[in-house]
Order: sequence, then C-alpha cells, then structure tokens
Amino acid sequence: MADHLQSKVLNHMRKAAAWNDNGRYLLFVLLAALTVLAVWPCLAENEDTSEKIVDRVVAVVNNDIILLSDVEKALAPYIKNIRERHLPGPTEAQVLSRAREEILDNLINEKLATQRASALGLAVDDGEVDAALEEMKKSMLYSDESFRAFLSESGYSLDEYREQIKNQILKSKLLRQEIRSKTVVTTEEIADYYQGRQDEFSQGTLYHLKHIIMLAPAETNPAERAAVRTKMEEIYQSLKGGAPFEALAIQYSQSSFAKDGGDLGRFAEDDLAPELKEAIINTREGDITPIIETKLGYQIFYVASIIKNEGGLDSDLSEKIREKLYNDKMDEKFKLWIKSLRDSAHIKIIGTAPPD
Repeated sequence: MADHLQSKVLNHMRKAAAWNDNGRYLLFVLLAALTVLAVWPCLAENEDTSEKIVDRVVAVVNNDIILLSDVEKALAPYIKNIRERHLPGPTEAQVLSRAREEILDNLINEKLATQRASALGLAVDDGEVDAALEEMKKSMLYSDESFRAFLSESGYSLDEYREQIKNQILKSKLLRQEIRSKTVVTTEEIADYYQGRQDEFSQGTLYHLKHIIMLAPAETNPAERAAVRTKMEEIYQSLKGGAPFEALAIQYSQSSFAKDGGDLGRFAEDDLAPELKEAIINTREGDITPIIETKLGYQIFYVASIIKNEGGLDSDLSEKIREKLYNDKMDEKFKLWIKSLRDSAHIKIIGTAPPD
C-alpha cells in the first residue's frame, strides 16, 4: 500500500499541467477530494478515540511548518485499507511508517509549490472557486442542499472545502506557467515514434487499459470473497457516478500498477485474456467495463483509448501518439522542476513517527 501512495500528490499536480484548460483536471481534483471525504467518516469510526495525538512540528520548509496532524490526516484514508490486509504486526508497522514518510514527502512538495506560486504573484479569486464548485456539483448531480449535506456528513465545512479547491486551482496555474507552456511535441517526434514501432501499430486495434483489482483467489473463503465483491460494487457505483478512475485505483487497487492510477499500457485485441476480451472490446473509449470475476479476484477496466490502425499515420493515431509523448515529457520535466525547488529550499525533516 505504501507503494500506492508514492507520488500520488505529485502525479495529480503533474496532470494539472498536462491536461488542457477545459476544466478536466480541475474536475478530476474535485472528484478525488470528494472520494476522500466520502470515506473519512467510516475511517474515523474505526480509529481508537482513546489515543490522542500530541501535535508537533515534523518538518520545516523554508518559513513554513508541517505538523504531525497534517501527516496523520493525509494518511487516514489509507489506514483502514492497510489494516484490512492483515499483515503481520512488524510488517504493518513498517508499511505505515513508509506511508507516513512518503506522505510527508508529498506535503513538502506541496508547500514548495505553494511558496513558488506566491513568489510568482499567482492568485485565485472567489469567482474561480465558485465556477469550479458549480462544475463539480453539475457533474455529480448535486443540488446546493445535497452538496452541503454531503460535506456536513463528511465532517468538512464549505469554507474548508473551498480552500482545498482554491489550492488546487493555484497549483494548476503554477504548473501551466512553469512547465506546460514550455512543453512541445513536434510532428517529427510523432513520426519518429511511429516509425520506431511499426510492429506495435501493425497489430490492428489497440486498447489502452487501466484497471482496479481486489484480490480474492479461489481458495478465499466464501464470506471473505463476498465482502470483496461488495466493496468492488461500491467502487463500481462510485465510478459510474463520476469519481475519477485514477484516484480510486490509487486508493483501492491491490496491484503494483495502482501507484500509476492502474495504468496497464496498450494491448492488441489478440493479447487480451479470454475472460477479459469480450467485456473490453464491448466497452466504449472513455468508459469502464462491468465488474469481471477472474481467478485472481474482481477487476474493473477503464478503456482510456482505442487505437484503430488501418494503415499509416492518420490524424487520430497521430494525436494519441502526441498525447503520450507530451505526458512523457511532462513527467520528466515535473521531476526536474520539483528537484530544483527542493535543491534551492531549506528543508528540515524532524520525523513522522507519532508519540508512543
């Protein structure tokens, strides 16, 4: 699970710069935030309220501080998932410790990004936040009343949620200025990529797939298997309701690909496993399959794109290659950008371990 958490915040921030300005990324962030809010109450119920965390500073980032409570709050949505794996005590403690360290690393990067935005004079006004909230409510079919009720049940005030949205818009502006505007994919690069992969593109239809898997091998007892199925059905309904696939994959998928939003890459139709093939080829681009039961457990696939190559580099294939090369460049530039911020900052890490 710790691997699933690694670079989650970084990946979301990178996508802010990579995607276009039509609000798609912002909606992704809003829905991801709602996903976290949705699980918060049930997680709080499972916490031992007799344990009180004594707050303290765990890191100093230039002139800002990060508190232990900041780390614990960010970790909370994942604690239940980690504990449900029933790891041996020492292993679970190690996984939780690594998760805390990785979350702290992400919080440091968030602080650096906020400081950089301030230095550049970037700002977000109330009108931008209002527009983002209205877009999210429209997508999720929330009325004003039902949205406020949802936030209340989740333990968050409207002001707190607005502040989260404001921060995400600010980061999107920052990365657009710092990285996206400086990233270009040329027609020559697209042609070179295509020419270097003739075998791949001669396979006919290719499916770019992402997945969420919850493990329930054949030897799993019926009660446990039924519980896994029930949880997968909850995830499926969240996806159909508009929750972002990548966010739920990072949070729930029990796969080494979870940290990348469940991204499996591209597959030719003939390479698809028989038990998956029919569901995938009958799913439209940009949609999800029904829940598929396999020997490993239960899976849901997201068909991110379908490439139908009928010969030659047509406009559709060219655009898909451009998108891939663009995102690859964004990933690399983002890593270098974050490294440059960290290298020029004063960062003191005191430690994330909660008091005994």
